[in-house]
Amino acid sequence: MKMILNGAAMVLALSILSPTAGAQLEPLTIYPAGTVITMDPSLPRASAVAVSEGRIVAVGDVGDFDVWAAGREVNVDERFADKVIVPGLIDNHLHPFLASIVLNTVWITPQEWQVGDMRVPATRTHEGFVRRLEEELAASSDPASPLLSWGYHASWHEEVMRPELDEISLGKPIVLIQRSFHEIVMNTAALDWLGLNTDDIGVHPDIELGEGFFSESGVDVALERLVPYFFDPERLRAGLDALRDTVHAGGITTIGDMGVGGYLRLQQEAQVYQDHFGDSRTPFRMFMVASPGLMLTPPPKSDVDEFAGVSFPKVFSGRHVKFFADGGFFALNMRMKYPGYTDGHEGRWMMAPEALETAIRPYWNDGYQVHVHVNGDEGLDVVLDILDRMLQERPRFDHRFTLHHIGISTNEQLRRAAALGVVISAQPNYLWALGDKYAESGLGYDRASQMSRIGAMVRNGIPTSLHSDFTMAPASPLWLAWVAANRITADGTLMAPEERISVEEALRAVTIDAAFAMGLEDEIGSIVAGKKADFTILEADPFEVPASTLRDIEIWGTVFEGTVYPITSPAD
Repeated sequence: MKMILNGAAMVLALSILSPTAGAQLEPLTIYPAGTVITMDPSLPRASAVAVSEGRIVAVGDVGDFDVWAAGREVNVDERFADKVIVPGLIDNHLHPFLASIVLNTVWITPQEWQVGDMRVPATRTHEGFVRRLEEELAASSDPASPLLSWGYHASWHEEVMRPELDEISLGKPIVLIQRSFHEIVMNTAALDWLGLNTDDIGVHPDIELGEGFFSESGVDVALERLVPYFFDPERLRAGLDALRDTVHAGGITTIGDMGVGGYLRLQQEAQVYQDHFGDSRTPFRMFMVASPGLMLTPPPKSDVDEFAGVSFPKVFSGRHVKFFADGGFFALNMRMKYPGYTDGHEGRWMMAPEALETAIRPYWNDGYQVHVHVNGDEGLDVVLDILDRMLQERPRFDHRFTLHHIGISTNEQLRRAAALGVVISAQPNYLWALGDKYAESGLGYDRASQMSRIGAMVRNGIPTSLHSDFTMAPASPLWLAWVAANRITADGTLMAPEERISVEEALRAVTIDAAFAMGLEDEIGSIVAGKKADFTILEADPFEVPASTLRDIEIWGTVFEGTVYPITSPAD
């Protein structure tokens, strides 16, 4: 019979039971827990985990660890004795620079938000949106400083364009960043502030200067002028600090930046991240993926090859590259097959299909893992056709060609995607935020209710993970798991319950399957001997509470590479 001792008694017992001969080894820390959920099918549950030098030494019951005490100082940390240890949660698609920008703006959004101490009420009408802008303008003490706001969405707020902004602005620059960051609206003062005019821009398919409207590739033109403002050292530091706290509050120990190079040069962005996130204040690592498709002037492949070698302890890259197919889902710019949109408009390509294929080919041929942003079913057909041709030209095993977002798809497309060997990083929050509104206008009920068809992805055996793309969704893997397991919208509507996934599948999608999409499954994603000692500490067992309460599970804190990072102090 095995007996679990505590505190000094346990240390004494392990010391007595273990031989003392041999080389002095690094200290061993043992974390007893209410339960350990490993996400490893060979040993799904345990009662303790042993850690040394930032890695997992052993998983099981405390009595199983006797053999590891030889020649070591043994410490028993009982802080988690009544808690639940799960693998460190992973968000494999999150843009830190974009998040830092948004966190420095005024939020006026269709849904309620809580980020740290910031609580944002829902604003769901045109009148309410304009009123909130007027309140912010009136509260400003500096008439020359710009008002930047995030969260505008025409489906709720109707069109708010340059002429209307001019009427209320009192000469102050106003920049509206649409809910998805795929559209920006400016008033005349903002255009003048940034030097954006017809002589400078010329004719651009995604810019309507008369309306102050920039979409898709036009947003890149606007951002080029906005970056010096956003990247003011004090402003950038504040945004990245807020992001650090946000990521930690979500229990996340690994994030993936799927858009490096969209603001500065590749190496510059990596160095900024290292300078800010490379020290002990940061309880997570960042995996960076170069995104030539985001850049007005894409870099030569040699620059991407060099970037792939960036390897700081917490900030690193690899042989991964990301491109873009069709437009943003929140902007209703995804490319749709027949019958298209209810109002007859067409979506947009961020990269024309021919250009996308040409851009992907050299990286595919060189063995890179390719990631593609794709939202609509027409866009998905194009991307799957490209992958099919790549496989015919140059067959590859375990290529992990990864599709990101997948807002609208068919069962037939997902069956084909599985046959082609794709991996998917899905965005479940489309359904929660947009399901009801897009059912009313845009897609119709049948397609809107089946958006983010995650159940079919899993049924077809596609390795499927969930991401926030913060701020497209909260930086909270438990929130994402809740949406995928319940399919309840912001208005409380149950949509396509057949596409729900189990709690087990949802947790895999934010742990081991999320690691697989980044090629990091040998290091993170499950609690197994040899892997990084990354844990998220929960106050309740996700398998012992109703799936409807997954998002409400309190997170005590995290363990990152063996170091404990509480979210709140023990006194709290």
